[in-house]
Amino acid sequence: MEAHPRNILIASLVGAAIFATATLAAATPVTPPPGATVTKANPDFTWTLPPNEQSEAILIASKPDVTPEGKFYDQNFVDGADLAGDAREWSPARPLYAGQYWWNVVSTDRGTLTRHYSAPAEFTIPVALRLYRVTARRFSFPRRRLWLDVIASANVERPLLRVRLLHGRRIVWKAAHEVDGNIIPGAYDFYWYPRRPVKQGTRLRLITTISSGGVTRTRSIHVRAP
Repeated sequence: MEAHPRNILIASLVGAAIFATATLAAATPVTPPPGATVTKANPDFTWTLPPNEQSEAILIASKPDVTPEGKFYDQNFVDGADLAGDAREWSPARPLYAGQYWWNVVSTDRGTLTRHYSAPAEFTIPVALRLYRVTARRFSFPRRRLWLDVIASANVERPLLRVRLLHGRRIVWKAAHEVDGNIIPGAYDFYWYPRRPVKQGTRLRLITTISSGGVTRTRSIHVRAP
């Protein structure tokens, strides 16, 4: 997923004058626990704090590598937020795509302002593809055509959406293109202009698939040639 740095305290956590440590008195990630598989696009993050500690920020990265202070490298930053006081839970406003992530919490000592980074905790969001609806409408004017309306969603950036029309076992038409990943269901249109020898009213089978990362979802319906 493309990183979207924000003009918040997160951007200045490296190089600050406050002393930082990744091991002493750091927060403890609770959910998602290390190694967890998360099916929500907006996971719920929770953690505990040592006595006299307050939350300062939460960080999510695409790699576990950290600076000597314990901060994720900027180029791997995915999402995060400033926190305040006793905050011990957070959920991202932007959905996360499928992938492997690491997260940690930044906290500070209330008295000394010493900054601590928790150890990175890994979690994975698996690929989720859905075909909600596939419909077809026939038109004969001004030209014979079949309009295919596909409602689909995908939590990956460039899933491949394909349609095929079969007469028996013979493919009479096919089309495919990469679509923008859209966790909220989106509509995609295809148009088929039949040629001979496909006669008007011929019964055909329409197979629609969406695939990415070795995962495929398929829908099959019968339609009539326009």
